[in-house]
Amino acid sequence: MSHADEPTEHLPETNPDGSLAGTTGRIPRGVPASLFRSGMSRRRLLQAAAATATAVATTGLTTAGTGKAAAAPADSAAVATGFTGTIADLKHVVILMQENRSFDHYFGMLPGVRGFGDKQALRYPDGTTVFQQPDAKRTDGGHLLPFRLETGKYNAQNAGGLPHGWSDGHNAWATGKNNGWVAAKGEQTMGYFTGEDIPWQYALASAYMVCDHNHCSIATSTSPNRIYMWSGGIDPTGANQGPAINNGGDYGYRYTWETYPEALQKAGVSWQIYVNNDTDSNWLGDYTDNTVRSFASFNPAQSGADTSPDGLLARGNVLRTHTKPTGPNSNQNVDYVLKDFIDACEPGAERPLPEVSWVVAPYLWSEHPAGAPDYGAVYADRVIRALHENEELWKSTLLILTFDENDGYFDHVQAPLPEPGTEGEFVQGLPIGPGARVPMILVSPWTRGGWVSSEVFDHTSLVQFLEHWTTSLGKPALCENVSEWRRTVCGDLTSAIDFSSADTSLPELPSVDVLVAAAEHDRTLPSIAKAIPATGQQSMPVPPSGRLKARPVPYQQHATVAVDRSSGKVTATLTNVGARGVSMQVFPDAYRDFEATPFTVTKDGAKRYVWDTATTDGKYAFSVYGPDRFVRSFAGSVVPGGRNAGAVPQVEAELVPGHRTLRLQLSSGGRDQVRFALAANDYEGGHRTVYVGQGKPAVVEWPTDQDGYYDVVVTAADGFRYRFAGRIG
Repeated sequence: MSHADEPTEHLPETNPDGSLAGTTGRIPRGVPASLFRSGMSRRRLLQAAAATATAVATTGLTTAGTGKAAAAPADSAAVATGFTGTIADLKHVVILMQENRSFDHYFGMLPGVRGFGDKQALRYPDGTTVFQQPDAKRTDGGHLLPFRLETGKYNAQNAGGLPHGWSDGHNAWATGKNNGWVAAKGEQTMGYFTGEDIPWQYALASAYMVCDHNHCSIATSTSPNRIYMWSGGIDPTGANQGPAINNGGDYGYRYTWETYPEALQKAGVSWQIYVNNDTDSNWLGDYTDNTVRSFASFNPAQSGADTSPDGLLARGNVLRTHTKPTGPNSNQNVDYVLKDFIDACEPGAERPLPEVSWVVAPYLWSEHPAGAPDYGAVYADRVIRALHENEELWKSTLLILTFDENDGYFDHVQAPLPEPGTEGEFVQGLPIGPGARVPMILVSPWTRGGWVSSEVFDHTSLVQFLEHWTTSLGKPALCENVSEWRRTVCGDLTSAIDFSSADTSLPELPSVDVLVAAAEHDRTLPSIAKAIPATGQQSMPVPPSGRLKARPVPYQQHATVAVDRSSGKVTATLTNVGARGVSMQVFPDAYRDFEATPFTVTKDGAKRYVWDTATTDGKYAFSVYGPDRFVRSFAGSVVPGGRNAGAVPQVEAELVPGHRTLRLQLSSGGRDQVRFALAANDYEGGHRTVYVGQGKPAVVEWPTDQDGYYDVVVTAADGFRYRFAGRIG
């Protein structure tokens, strides 16, 4: 099977009885047969899994999900003495990129991340937010809210894919308004899972580092995003047989720019792509996801091809593709399809795990929406167990579990937007990306403990991290294809990893044996079309309370405004202090068309946005949005200079990093007293009322929460409304 025909959906092969081809009907080990009688609910299956996990825990064992691997209790203290506390402790990087899930679709209900509880989300002039997506079919307001794909009630595990190509991806983005999701993708786009539906993924994310501002690199399908991962770009100018903006180039050996594995090879860094090379089917093959085979340098038919065991073709795993005898095509074959990787993880392996590895899953192990998240959990769990079963390997490895693109599933967070004319970031007059957020979890001793990183990442971040790490090894493998703009606004993962603290313990994860049975049980349930809320039955999902520990971000965003009463112009000054740049976007909140004006803001200089109130009857209203929950909103009226003004509210804001407070100076630019109302829209601060007379400004120290976040709205008479939200480092 191939991605070449996407967005047309490939359906899994089935048995004559309608069950999924390759399923054995075997009862998972350790689970009572009575649980699998007809009519047993998924909820009871998972409750049984939890009970089994509890029983295992009481015996003094922990597992990576199956009950097979006896693991040490919290062993971090014993092994910490073997660490240096630096990046030198890292010996191996393993990248497992799965298929087609958006962040909100998977983790919108995960406590502690920027999900459905986000109060800093994009707001439209009519008062709705990005969560209320226009839907012409709805008679209850004309909008569709996110709705749960409840696995205990519907066949949500096997929902099927949605349109996810270049055109519909940009239609959903809607020139930055981010309000074309239902029209471009269909109503299923708003479906999401909870921790009850995908418990393994939620448990893993809660135990390690989840990145809640990680985006796919391009607003389109699988192969271009994987090409970004493996090469840092898509050849936007077409100089080397690109640009790769859809899946049409799969496995054609056509592209001629250098891949990152080639850079590793030249630098003397060991690497390997692990993939099953049997004929593609449900549980075998590579689903055309080993996209180095789209590059001419990996063509086995080329003259003088190096076929040695350590050559480019062998390491890229292209020599045996689809030539091996077909192996066991079933949901019990995970050890078979991962055999080469598992063998490499064994102590004393003949071909041990190299410094850099990529693992590529067969179709139904890849978490593609036509498959099941539960099967993806089985596959990823086996990768983790293979690493954990070798103590020396486990304590020196970073596993990056991420997804290539969002399929057609909704995500609410604004992606970074390049300014018009940014080199290497436009094709056909459209921004390449980044696209929607996708899940990414960093599994390692240095990311253990329930963390969240809100720095902006994309697939080039993986390349940038490997550049950083190989440079630290004295073998710099550098990529020439990552654009300057991507390097400015997309981080290199280093802020998300704390090498000074190591914890090698393995968390308790749900039993994957039970998840396999649960995924099969879901196929007997009604279609998810029935999950779409009936008229009048919509409500915004509310994530459970809870928090993850927040990692720092390498920027400090701010925006202030100056009102020139003589010219009638209002100027917003956008600034950022830190090592990494940010993409900020300005939107009118009234009086003008709702369109994004992008700015890339670095420590090298401020950017300015000017609103001339001469064209809006002396009024202004606009908002500035940036990453990590940054918002500034400014609305009011300009009192012409020279007029004997009454109350003229003025607010100046200052970030005070040392005390993690927002200092607000409130004043009156006229002769009359101004009444200011301050209210916390989120986080700390409560409500306050401050009266300020002419020449008598007041200073308010507004608090932040324990991670430095703040969100306060300041209002006064005659439509004056300023809002300050963000984070103080």
